[in-house]
Amino acid sequence: MTKKIKSKVASTAKSAAPWRKGIPWWLVLIEGIVLAGVGLYMFFAKPTTLAILGWVLALVLVAAGAMSLYLVSQVAEKSAARKFTLIQGAVAAAAGGLVVVLRLFNALSAETAAIVLGLGCLAYGGMGLYTLIDPHLVPLRRVSIIGAIFFTVIGVLLLLQAAGVGTIVTIVLFITLAVLIAGIALIIWSFALKNSPAA
Repeated sequence: MTKKIKSKVASTAKSAAPWRKGIPWWLVLIEGIVLAGVGLYMFFAKPTTLAILGWVLALVLVAAGAMSLYLVSQVAEKSAARKFTLIQGAVAAAAGGLVVVLRLFNALSAETAAIVLGLGCLAYGGMGLYTLIDPHLVPLRRVSIIGAIFFTVIGVLLLLQAAGVGTIVTIVLFITLAVLIAGIALIIWSFALKNSPAA
């Protein structure tokens, strides 16, 4: 029974990210350790975390958007799923990229950056959630529900913060927990890959 569960975990880990087939287990382990370390740092260095939070979110949006655009470029057929992923990736990359560029030149206030990031996260996460409920977009259901929920919640919290509700502490706590959980999940995934017979 335990062997069957381990086999299932390993096969799920290998198929979870099809664009990363053949990735070495130790690289996943390093990613997990780095994420867990960042999560712990964010937990114990809250003032610094507040200062860099906008940059981190903007860069994460750019990376998520770029990954979606890369996945679209790997698919030959033109389908509704492909078009949807293209729009989702473009929205995320544009919102994150706009904040990064304008903040580099001090052309954007922190409040405006929070609104742009909030809208970008909400759009990217909302589109991710939509793929889970629209039966016509079945191929996109591989998109992680955790990521979709994460971006949607962060988007809502950022917009509430910009509206003066004061959700910044909740945002920091939510992101810290998400980063820690992601790091731990990657560490577990790396050992599943290592112990897989096909690894």
